[in-house]
Amino acid sequence: MSPDETKEHPSNEPIECNRKIVREMTEAFAKLTDANDEYTNSHSLRVAHYTKLLTAELGYDRRTIELYYYAALVHDVGKASIPKHILMKDGKLTTNEFRIISQHTTQGYEVLKGIESAPELAQAAYCHHERPDGEGYPRGLRGDQIPRVAQIIAVADTFDAMYSDRPYRERMNFEHVVSIIREGAGTQFFVDVVDAFLRLVQKGEFRAKDDFGGGCTEDINNIVAARMRA
Repeated sequence: MSPDETKEHPSNEPIECNRKIVREMTEAFAKLTDANDEYTNSHSLRVAHYTKLLTAELGYDRRTIELYYYAALVHDVGKASIPKHILMKDGKLTTNEFRIISQHTTQGYEVLKGIESAPELAQAAYCHHERPDGEGYPRGLRGDQIPRVAQIIAVADTFDAMYSDRPYRERMNFEHVVSIIREGAGTQFFVDVVDAFLRLVQKGEFRAKDDFGGGCTEDINNIVAARMRA
């Protein structure tokens, strides 16, 4: 073994160790988040899966795909601090309830910002409700001010909010969900991420195997409310 080969192994060990720690930690956070809210049980796992598909379709390398997957797992970790009666409310949120639930982005950022080896985790929690047109929250970021990881998670998160069962309604009609995301390109979502989503839809990646048609259709206000809780 050459001297260079000898030095290579110790330098790789901390990297692999960090990746293992990040993986185990994010999986634990995801379980905590989903266990706290039966309303959106397994939401984090589904969003992570969709994020992985989108990131791969956009042409990113394996490490980035893995990192964004973990970031999606913890994007909603701040919801552990939100009262259950607000998260699980079936009706329209009041102005004060909206203010409280929107704090999950900043709460999640505070929890994750100390993980310096993977800043994307905190970015995902903080920015996944931002929009390219500047109409998102908590900071009203616009365009490329929004971290790439959050740009991708926003589409995955919105899709799952609409295309999953709720205690008071079945999942939304698949074609209707796709049309809403398509129409949001350039305003609510980044165009290239929506394009990647639509390509994956054509490949059959997002439609559930047990979906043979049907599903509810709701007005946009209810859709927004669903995503607030998802």
